[in-house]
Amino acid sequence: MFIAVCCDRGAPGSTTTALALGVSTPEPTVVVGVDPYGDDLAQRCIAPGGGSFPPTPTVLTLASEARKILDASLVASMAHEFTASTRVLPGHYSAELAGGINDWKPLAAALRMSGSRVVADLGRIHSSSPTVPVAAAADVIVMVTRPEVGAVLHLKDRLERLAPVVAKIRNAPPMIVPVVVTPKRIAGGVVDQVGQLLAPSNAAGVIKGIGWVAIDPDGYELMYAGKVGGKDARTPLLRSAAVLNDQLDGVSGVRSYAEPEDEGEIA
Repeated sequence: MFIAVCCDRGAPGSTTTALALGVSTPEPTVVVGVDPYGDDLAQRCIAPGGGSFPPTPTVLTLASEARKILDASLVASMAHEFTASTRVLPGHYSAELAGGINDWKPLAAALRMSGSRVVADLGRIHSSSPTVPVAAAADVIVMVTRPEVGAVLHLKDRLERLAPVVAKIRNAPPMIVPVVVTPKRIAGGVVDQVGQLLAPSNAAGVIKGIGWVAIDPDGYELMYAGKVGGKDARTPLLRSAAVLNDQLDGVSGVRSYAEPEDEGEIA
């Protein structure tokens, strides 16, 4: 299963959503920073035992190796341990370093063929982004947005431009799930509203439902510290991400090796 997490505007939560998806499934998962404008997973995450991840490998290392050889174990072998079931491969820190990836297709192929579940944070994306081939290789594309009407209408326009380009690369329509970052208490109404705003879109045929993740500052802090087990797994953030993982598995037809535990209603 390969999930590409993207957004159409700055700072709506794609990095946090990607990591939450990675740590909220029992399936061995690699979270990869692929934002061409710069990734800060290495700065946000606290490595096991404290401190930061080593400066290498990064996604630049993976892209270089993928040009030489493709292997199902390549992605996981380069990633750093974060939790018992999650590894992290940070991206490059600044946009200037993105020039080290001249061709994004081998990287896309490596992520696609990984033997582990992969969640890639692509950050902002548009129809001319260098990461479009990476999005096209994914089983499902998550587009993170805020619930404000203006943000959703901006997303609608972006999807109408992006979906045909992705479809041309993959020779098939993509599967896209818009995901709203919202307080838990109003999530149900927000999801309904977003669905109504996107229904008239020319891209409606590739939109496979609307998901949500909880705004949860305390949960963010725990997650980036690697505290995701036991009672820490029951934060609104991780409970909503676990449900979203199940939703994405259903959309893509790729099932996890284990089902999430039933913890009751989240909305």
